[in-house]
Amino acid sequence: MVLKKLAPSPKVYIIMLIAATALLLFIGSISYRQIDRLGKSAESVTSIMQVDMQINHLFSYYGQMQATELRNRLLQDSTGISTFEVYMPETLESIKILEELTSNKPAQQKILKKVKIWQDSLFLSLKQLAATPYNQPITSANYKEKVLKVTSAITELSLLRNQMYSVKQKELAKRKAAYASQISFTPLTILFLGTFAVLIFVVSFIQINILRKKTTTAERFLANILACSDNIISYFEPIYDDSGKVKDFTITFSNEKIESILGKKPDQIANTKMSENLPENFKNGIFQELVQIVEEGSTRKFEKLLEYNGKKSWLRTTATLMDDGVLTTSMDTTTEKKFTKNLKLLNEKLEFRNKDLIQTKAFLNNILESASNTVSHLNTEIDKDGNIIDFRYLFTNKETENLTGNKPKSVIGKSITETFPSIHNNGLFKLMVKCATQGSIETHETKYYLNNKWKWVHTTINKLNTGITLTSYDSTEIIKAKQVLLELNEQLTIQNSILKDAEAVAKIGSYRWDLKTNEATMSDNFYRLLDCEANEFIATSENYDRFIHPKDRNYYNEKLQLTTERKHDGNFNYRIITKTGKIKHLQHSGHFVQNEFIGVVKDITTELKNEQKLKDKNLELKRSNSELESFNRVASHDLQEPLRKIQIFISRITEENTENVSSKNLEYLHKVSSSANRMQTLIRYLLAYSRLNKDKKGLSTVDLNEILEKVLEDLEAPIKEKGVSIEAHNLPELSGVPFQLEQLFNNLLSNSIKYSSVLNRPKIEIDCQQLKRKQITDNFQKKHQQYYCITIKDNGIGFDQSNAKKIFGLFQRLHQKNEYSGTGIGLAICKKIAENHKGHIVAEGTINKGANFRIYLPA
Repeated sequence: MVLKKLAPSPKVYIIMLIAATALLLFIGSISYRQIDRLGKSAESVTSIMQVDMQINHLFSYYGQMQATELRNRLLQDSTGISTFEVYMPETLESIKILEELTSNKPAQQKILKKVKIWQDSLFLSLKQLAATPYNQPITSANYKEKVLKVTSAITELSLLRNQMYSVKQKELAKRKAAYASQISFTPLTILFLGTFAVLIFVVSFIQINILRKKTTTAERFLANILACSDNIISYFEPIYDDSGKVKDFTITFSNEKIESILGKKPDQIANTKMSENLPENFKNGIFQELVQIVEEGSTRKFEKLLEYNGKKSWLRTTATLMDDGVLTTSMDTTTEKKFTKNLKLLNEKLEFRNKDLIQTKAFLNNILESASNTVSHLNTEIDKDGNIIDFRYLFTNKETENLTGNKPKSVIGKSITETFPSIHNNGLFKLMVKCATQGSIETHETKYYLNNKWKWVHTTINKLNTGITLTSYDSTEIIKAKQVLLELNEQLTIQNSILKDAEAVAKIGSYRWDLKTNEATMSDNFYRLLDCEANEFIATSENYDRFIHPKDRNYYNEKLQLTTERKHDGNFNYRIITKTGKIKHLQHSGHFVQNEFIGVVKDITTELKNEQKLKDKNLELKRSNSELESFNRVASHDLQEPLRKIQIFISRITEENTENVSSKNLEYLHKVSSSANRMQTLIRYLLAYSRLNKDKKGLSTVDLNEILEKVLEDLEAPIKEKGVSIEAHNLPELSGVPFQLEQLFNNLLSNSIKYSSVLNRPKIEIDCQQLKRKQITDNFQKKHQQYYCITIKDNGIGFDQSNAKKIFGLFQRLHQKNEYSGTGIGLAICKKIAENHKGHIVAEGTINKGANFRIYLPA
């Protein structure tokens, strides 16, 4: 391609005008057509060159991305400064430009879609390769597989580039055929066009001038594109000898990139011979390649070494025939060649090192597999902030199976958190992190559940490169031996504590008496029981005899002699007189240990006094119970008899003499009757309350569903009267006193019916659920593991929650007796029934929203 002005200056148009007038209409017509074709050809060539340049840009980036990531792998460069991702924005931008340039070319668009698919595959393969740990051997199957994926993607992309070049060549050929068809006009057509040439000459002149400006702009744009290209773009025109063979080439054009190879600017080599500036091309085969393109007309690709002024450069060239010359696009692949060469050298070194490593590994494996300890190596896993989040097994020996039950193959590759999650709770994980970050050697010992039994495991942690090594062994037997010693020490400590510290609290003294030597020792508290200072006198039987009460001395000596002669435990009580003259009762107990008699004395003076007080209290309680029984008899017969007579006489008066009784007196009689009835109900409830007891003789298995049915039958009238809706669910069978549970339900349901709201239809919900002791939030003494929680909930008038405890007291009422009838004993009875069954009752209420009673009974 010749880069020169494609349109003449304005003076040429004057010459053309004179020529057109002088040489008739034919020349004018031909000139117009030629100029029009020239403009279109320039635009087409510009578009093709833009596509060609972007193709070279795009595939150059692919090559640089591959080379960059391979270089990082070889040099183990983990800095992240140079990575394939640096070229991703330029690659995506180049794809976008190609899509715009080929928007009206379906064939190129179709190929571009495939390019984008393989480009995504290349990005994914490079990302996987970049994520490979640097400590992974490049000879490993995993690493080779990832490199092969990258190479496959590059190969597929190169094939697609060839297809795009082929489409470009076809388009050029098409343009050439179109040009040939345009100039094959018949003489008649030329004569016809010449006839009209004079008429449109002025219009043609203006159009030609416009096209000239467009062509000039296109030339400038093309020149800018060529100047910015990273590839060397050149155009060579062949020089033929007399026989018609190519003997040399004229360097018609080259872009600025040629300066990086030859050290000369494009203007310095323009229109010069190849033999003068690039004689090396005749030796390295480039000249022969260009000659073959001229002769065959085919596009060729080749990679040659160019040596110029002592500088060696590898050039990968795509050459194609254009017009009468050859257009070449070359990419400098010297750096890529160096990387390839270095990679080969590194592979050779790695193979040599791998042989040594294999031998070393075999030696180490023999040592590790023969070791009696479990040896494991783990690699650290780090989050984006640089914090260690886990460790992953890279190696573990066969002893692992004996210790943990896990085969080495099942552990390798897994994280230690997944294999042994308990290390986060027992402190081992923290020590592993400390060792990995600080390089310190740490030890840890704790209990694990391994191989279906508990084992103590002792672990030593060492840092190795970027990971850590764990050396562990089963220390269960050692721990058990230590535990036995600790238990023995603890027992001795407890015994000493009993003889020293606890004696003062329990008012106990102890002594040891060697029967062979007749030597004895007394505890400090034994001296204090005698109101003496510690070690105030020598502990002998003679010195102690003077503290024994004279009336008990013979008894004491007889018991002690009998104990020592028969060598059995001696347990008896006696009195002493202390140094200060106090009389104390002591309880003696002792036993033989080899030749020693070990004895303990306890001050039971207070206990004897309390025992006497308890006897007195029991007598008083019996008298109280007798009086209470007498009261019950009086309340059940003597108190109710006058009430019944009052009720009978009032009933007769109101029924027979209503005419002779004034309305006011009649009202008084009704009040007396009402008071008598309330008094009778109160006495009945008091009797019921007093008869409630904790006697378990009446306990039996009770079905609460049957209890509820009886209660609903008894309350049928008030339920129908107020239209109460009652729902019951999940009521169980439990152990209880039937009549008391019936009274419990009767009282609670009666209350709900009595205190129902007039605003809403009365509704009572009864439910039950079984709860564990830990699930119960209400505060009471829970002696059973599980309880039934029976809930009775209504939508009545409710009550203020501040009165929740008050309502269970005797005679406690929240309303006036003229508002709601009642004695104030019903809920007190409910509480006592719940307590008799070792349960509890709780009330919750909200004014005008209802009340909720929870009864807890043992399950």
